[in-house]
Amino acid sequence: MLNHYPRFHEGASTGLVHKIGGLPWGLPAHLWPLCADCERPMSHLGQFPTHSTELDAPALPHAPDEVLFLFKCEWDSGCFFWEHSEGSNQVLSVPRKELGDAPTHPPTIDAQENGEELKVLPELGVTRWIVQEDGVPADVEDDFYDYGRHSELPRDIAHPQGWADQFNTKFGGVPYWTPNGAQGQPDLPPGRLLLQIDSWVIMDDESLSDEVANFCSDGIAYIFIDCSQSPPVFSMIINR
Repeated sequence: MLNHYPRFHEGASTGLVHKIGGLPWGLPAHLWPLCADCERPMSHLGQFPTHSTELDAPALPHAPDEVLFLFKCEWDSGCFFWEHSEGSNQVLSVPRKELGDAPTHPPTIDAQENGEELKVLPELGVTRWIVQEDGVPADVEDDFYDYGRHSELPRDIAHPQGWADQFNTKFGGVPYWTPNGAQGQPDLPPGRLLLQIDSWVIMDDESLSDEVANFCSDGIAYIFIDCSQSPPVFSMIINR
């Protein structure tokens, strides 16, 4: 199946570019999500326009005039940010016409007793894309969403890139599950994989990597899209 593997550098261009971390571009302030567990603002994890002028950038499979924003709770509060149904992470798809023309700063919060501040994640912009097939036949796609069937696939199909770090952040294709496999999330959200982000991403100099966020130490964030609903429904899990 065809996959788009990004490479990053520190910082990102202004505007609606593909990036991880930093501040969201133009997000209406009232849309900044709060964690359902600790009731504090989440950290911005990434923004991804559905269509981009970046060379070889993937076109995301929903409205062409929208931008995807990812958030997760980064407070040390024991929140269930790895689950898709607990309200400690959120995926927003916002029409471009509703966006402003400047970075959006997080909501102001009262000082915490322990001196914590809202964590702004390191901003990493996409410099280029590696586009290639991974050898997974399209007719076994459904098996990647069922632990029993996935575990019965040949090893080179079930783990097409052998857990190599340079392929663990990507758009499209099937989920590249961690060594724990799909059983790490028995309650998978509906839909199919849109993108996945490793806890460490590969930089433009492929000998270097940079940490993204707290993904349970060594996990991967998987973002799903359910196109059977209108408008599509997005969800996120983090699996180790």
